[in-house]
Amino acid sequence: MSTTSQPLKLIQYRHPDKLATKKFDSLVGIDEHKTDLLYALQSIIDDKGLKSWTKKHHSKGLPYIEGVLTGDSLVILSGDVGCGKTELAHCIGTPLSKAMGGETIILFETPSDIRGGGHVGEVSLRITAAFDSAKSSLKKGEYGILLIDEGDDLATSREQTQAHHEDRSGVNVLIKEIDKIQRDKINLAVILITNRADALDAAVTRRASLHLEFQRPDEAILKVLLKKVFDGLEFYEDSFDEIITACKKNETSYTYSDITKRIAKQSMISAWRQDIPLTKEIILNIISKTKPSPGITNKIQK
Repeated sequence: MSTTSQPLKLIQYRHPDKLATKKFDSLVGIDEHKTDLLYALQSIIDDKGLKSWTKKHHSKGLPYIEGVLTGDSLVILSGDVGCGKTELAHCIGTPLSKAMGGETIILFETPSDIRGGGHVGEVSLRITAAFDSAKSSLKKGEYGILLIDEGDDLATSREQTQAHHEDRSGVNVLIKEIDKIQRDKINLAVILITNRADALDAAVTRRASLHLEFQRPDEAILKVLLKKVFDGLEFYEDSFDEIITACKKNETSYTYSDITKRIAKQSMISAWRQDIPLTKEIILNIISKTKPSPGITNKIQK
């Protein structure tokens, strides 16, 4: 196999985008995560907002803090399946563009086969190619986000007893490429998404300027979420309490996508099929037949 990296085709999404705005607004119950991610990404790829804040509140400057905030280019989003990590990453470019005065943001997504076919040295070469492709695709005045989903496939701890040489080499290259972005002052942020944060290599985790952990919605957030997805129905407050009680009967909590994509959608389809209004009773019936998505353990063997 060639010892030089070959071009790697990345999926590209340009922001601002109207559909991304709708998607961002529809993500209910994770408002703090949305804001934290927005400011973290802006501090990584564009320091104008930070400089403006510093000038306004600290006229003498805060050189050390500024250096820390504009340092590491990596952000980690971790947590259980169906809790909004990937959806937030896909739509964050548009509110980020708005915060930056309408600048063009390009989201680059690595392919699902980023590891390749298992050839010697292939993982390392494809990681390098992914970063090179994102950086070379950015034109002057454009800003980028490189999205690495299922990030534990590339950044699994090198301390694991079963870690293969190829995996260790891949992690080394990933760390090197993340460091190069900062050193070369590229307008590119990296979002790494994982369901298994404990599986990540410590050196990768240390390089994250922000690590957001996503949880399944608790009772308070669940109520907000239900009111959002069933907006327009004439439900009384006790009706939502009854629906929440039904949701809590399971040992495992429902995820955001369980509520928005399974329960809500199947409830509407059920009412449509019967040609009747959508009622609380239909929703409760669907809940009784819908099991929550299974959780994913974060424990790894050392």
